[in-house]
Amino acid sequence: MRSSAIGAALGFVTLLAAPAVNAQSGDLLERFSGFWTVQFGADPAGGGLVAELPDDVVLIDDAGGGELAAGEYSGLRLSDEALEAVRNYDYSDELLPENACRAPSVAFYMQAPFPMELYAGRDLIVLRMEYFDLYRVIFMDGRAHPGPDAPHTLSGHSVGRWDGETLVVDTTHIAPGTFMNNGFDHSANLHLTERFRVSDDGSTLRATQVYDDPETFSGRSARYMAWTKREGEHVLPYDCDPNYGG
Repeated sequence: MRSSAIGAALGFVTLLAAPAVNAQSGDLLERFSGFWTVQFGADPAGGGLVAELPDDVVLIDDAGGGELAAGEYSGLRLSDEALEAVRNYDYSDELLPENACRAPSVAFYMQAPFPMELYAGRDLIVLRMEYFDLYRVIFMDGRAHPGPDAPHTLSGHSVGRWDGETLVVDTTHIAPGTFMNNGFDHSANLHLTERFRVSDDGSTLRATQVYDDPETFSGRSARYMAWTKREGEHVLPYDCDPNYGG
């Protein structure tokens, strides 16, 4: 126990001492930090982020709690294995107590209609999600992703960098989970690339996610999402009730 504590402490000191690979002004970090609630309503330009998406991506239109009907995949071409899994999916299983509180991965929970708190520092950015009490850690100290044998988690392993005032995040090691709320799951080899940008007045946070998962669909797909800053508010415990809907 003592050696684990010492190792954790040394790791924390090392993180604090790491060079400012992605150093940004305190003003930008402050604009990113705070309580963000999901922004609903049309925003086709997405603060320029949508136009910056690769030409070959398929844009999924279900962010902010929207749901796609059974058999609807926003134009994505699913692999034979993914289609077979969807065909065998039983929607009634979602209401079983053992499944009602099963959290999704970062590929789905970021676009859910729940707020988050974002803490932006020089070497580390943390996102605390209200949805399922999940959180994300984004390393900004220049480290690489771990090897293929490292554990996969719902939030994966994220490394970030600054492209001007745009936060670019690359995430791997994501555990398999819901990709669309209609029985379509992604694989453990999903590769996620995100771009986050705060409006000039600091009131709106916008982001795009680009997904690459050849095991489940051809090409690449993407989502756009946005949040509004609310001063003085905090995320609340999710307290999932496994008997809800049962």
